Amino acid sequence: MKLDLYQLRAFFTVARTLNYTEAAKKLYVTQSAVSHAVAKLERSAGGPLLRKAGGRLELTEAGRILYKACETAFYELDRAEEQMAAAEGRELGTIRLGATVEFGTTLLVKYLKGFLAANPGVRVDFHFTNDLLEPLLNDEVDMAVDCKVHRAEGLLRQPLFREEYAVIASPELIRRQGLKAPKDLERCRVLSLDKAGAWWGNFLNALPAAERPEFRDVTEMTQIRAVINAALEGMGVGFVPRYSVLKELRGGALRDVFPRLELLVDYFYLYQKDGKAGLARHKALAAYLLNIKSAQLSRA
Repeated sequence: MKLDLYQLRAFFTVARTLNYTEAAKKLYVTQSAVSHAVAKLERSAGGPLLRKAGGRLELTEAGRILYKACETAFYELDRAEEQMAAAEGRELGTIRLGATVEFGTTLLVKYLKGFLAANPGVRVDFHFTNDLLEPLLNDEVDMAVDCKVHRAEGLLRQPLFREEYAVIASPELIRRQGLKAPKDLERCRVLSLDKAGAWWGNFLNALPAAERPEFRDVTEMTQIRAVINAALEGMGVGFVPRYSVLKELRGGALRDVFPRLELLVDYFYLYQKDGKAGLARHKALAAYLLNIKSAQLSRA
């Protein structure tokens, strides 16, 4: 089998996206050029590497074998390029870092100021979305910070820190509604990221069954910042990550409705593919992020 690097790169990109048009965009070439490169590789391989099934592309068994080999080979080439850059005093390269929208825009960009100052040879581009698994698996991002638990072959997960929550409302709404106990929420408008109120799970599941309120008036807001702004306007009671409202809580614009209630917590994790974890720039960023403690979030 005669191996051509350009053809392998084209195949590898198509195999990640399972879409010729998307692959062409990533490679900055025409769709026709990608199709021709993959077709030549298939002739060299002696059989199909991709096939149509149910209207979409999928890898053949030969394609899956070659994809795994390409993944290893291209990661090793990335590492060699990084080592050559270091030897010549050039930049080590760029990390495409993914994070959830609220955490990424509120805190992560602040914390990375120190990393960038200490590692001038590393550049970081940011990708903020609440659905990080697919971009990570498709190599659209290199590393991701997420509070969801993802399990996929070849994906490395490292625990970072706790994500704590708070029930928030304006002082005026708390006074007007006489909010003192969780059951009092039954007479309030509840602000939630989903209409069913599942977003409030870490609050509800922290309560004994007899003390859990039945939400009767739920307003759906699909962004945490919208929940915070609505709470500031007295539109209802919200449930948000504590780090996202530290300024408002300290200034008194919002209050923690149940400050003595011990809520359930989530955890943030750092994700990256096993093959990329050996890159020097990835090691440096991972070490920096793993050093962040939950207490630092509450002081941010």
